[in-house]
Amino acid sequence: MMKKIIGEIWVYIVFTLVLIGFVGLSLELFKDNGLAERALGVVWDAEVRSPLLATPILGGTLLLLSIFLRGGLNLGKGHSFADLLLYIMMGSGAYYSYKWWIS
Repeated sequence: MMKKIIGEIWVYIVFTLVLIGFVGLSLELFKDNGLAERALGVVWDAEVRSPLLATPILGGTLLLLSIFLRGGLNLGKGHSFADLLLYIMMGSGAYYSYKWWIS
């Protein structure tokens, strides 16, 4: 019983860290003088930036929520590459949580 509760809590922590990591990376990518602006150069325009920022955040959130609701965020039960990507996103979520907390 206790193991099941701890497992459920762990899944919520993983979901939260991955979501924060995804949002943090999206904000970093689309901020002023961010990677997208530097890559696109003169094509980048203020009217384009706002919808582009909302699209990956909303799309990623809906995809992550769909995976989460179907029980797909279980580490160690999938492929090792998928687990590695999940750990990387959790690490970025922890990084951005800390970065936003101390700001």
